[in-house]
Amino acid sequence: MREAEKPNDNSATSYEPPRGAYFWLAGIFAIVFAVIYITLVLFVHFVSPGKGIFGMNDTEAYTLYVFVFAFFLVALYVYMVVSRKELLFSLKRAGALMAIFTFVVVVNIVVVAFNPYLICVALTSMLVLPFSKRSDAFVLNAFSCWISSFVLIATLDYSQFPAVAFTLLAGMICGAVATYSFPSDMTRAVSVLRSFVTGVVTLLVYGVLLSTYKLDFKPFFDNVMYIGFSVAGELLLTAVIEPIIEWIFNLTSDYKLMELTNHKAPLIRRLSTEAPGTFNHCLAVANFAEICADAIGEDTYLARACAYYHDVGKLNNVEYFTENQAGYNPHDEILPEVSAEIIRKHTVDGYELCKKYRIPEEVARVTIEHHGTLPIMYFFNKAKSLTDGDVDMDEYRYYGEIPTGKIGAIIMICDSAEAAIRAMDNPTGEKVDKLLRGMIDERLKLGQFDNCEITMKDLTAIREAIVGAFGGLFHKRIKYNIGRGGINV
Repeated sequence: MREAEKPNDNSATSYEPPRGAYFWLAGIFAIVFAVIYITLVLFVHFVSPGKGIFGMNDTEAYTLYVFVFAFFLVALYVYMVVSRKELLFSLKRAGALMAIFTFVVVVNIVVVAFNPYLICVALTSMLVLPFSKRSDAFVLNAFSCWISSFVLIATLDYSQFPAVAFTLLAGMICGAVATYSFPSDMTRAVSVLRSFVTGVVTLLVYGVLLSTYKLDFKPFFDNVMYIGFSVAGELLLTAVIEPIIEWIFNLTSDYKLMELTNHKAPLIRRLSTEAPGTFNHCLAVANFAEICADAIGEDTYLARACAYYHDVGKLNNVEYFTENQAGYNPHDEILPEVSAEIIRKHTVDGYELCKKYRIPEEVARVTIEHHGTLPIMYFFNKAKSLTDGDVDMDEYRYYGEIPTGKIGAIIMICDSAEAAIRAMDNPTGEKVDKLLRGMIDERLKLGQFDNCEITMKDLTAIREAIVGAFGGLFHKRIKYNIGRGGINV
């Protein structure tokens, strides 16, 4: 993400990735092609147990590998640039997904030397799902199984043809089970259960295939041990590789997001001790954001994490923000342009702090998006009242970018809503609804949602979710009578 030091033009922005992103993604695929091709060539040359079903010589085989791998990877590239265009805005995530894909294919090429039934038919989906959408997990798993099946065809004899059929069939079925059979909100227990269920399905698929191919239980008992090793290996590799991918690429998973929202996380601990008012504001925004994300089908863990960190930039000037003040307001003693500079800079400061603490980009980006390019009207109006000349509104806009995703839009709305509702006298559901309608309409007119795919239906659901949550988050406490003997209820 480029450094944001000047407010962007808030006119409508094309939701098209930069052209260079297509070339960078093509470069990633070229590296994947090279790694897989070299691995297979070395395997065929030094280790391969047979000449392959096609019975070709080395030159013919190597040429065929080029065309087949190119076909599969071009098809996968087209899938990404057409159906998953948002990955072009996050090449780091695309690189992580392709690194997982390459790792699984290379592992499958290597294990063929020991036994073809050791191939991991669902490992790709298990590794991809925590970091991306279900569709990505299923598609990448399917492609890894197709390539692995081709490896079997290219290296095994006719007698091992059932292994090819097993890899294709089990890959599609078990990939679907691992991807779609459990909720996306994964806990450690659910992750283990998913692996166990996928393993059972793998054995069932093999049993069905064997009974169809040949009614002989001896091959089943000969190979079931290897399939069991493969299933156990998938579980072990998932537990080991997932945190490594998370750390190398600084990506988010449900586990990572839960760690980020732990109050003992370093930056959250600083916020709670150095800026308790801002910390409590972030907790309230997080409650709103989680409810809103659930209402429109977005990641609730990510919404909560973004809300926790959206105002960390205030740590650089704690006393200049109202929620941290105790009677004394330093803005009363300085010029409005100086005040505006301090206030609007907290978005950039927040992003820099997140980078310093290695907060994932998905969360860090919201620090610089939650005010977009909105003007700070209080200090703009104060400046106008102190001068007879014109005041440039651009000098009073936040340093930031308009939201690029629905979560950013949610935080923008919930941040302003929480502060405005708390400042209202005798708020009611009707008043809150009217406030939110005006707030959302204003941001639409100022183009703050032009660069994300949020719809009017989503905005309505967000507004209704906040109004529905308002009563529980801002309920009135009963007043206690304090007498000499203590509190009398």
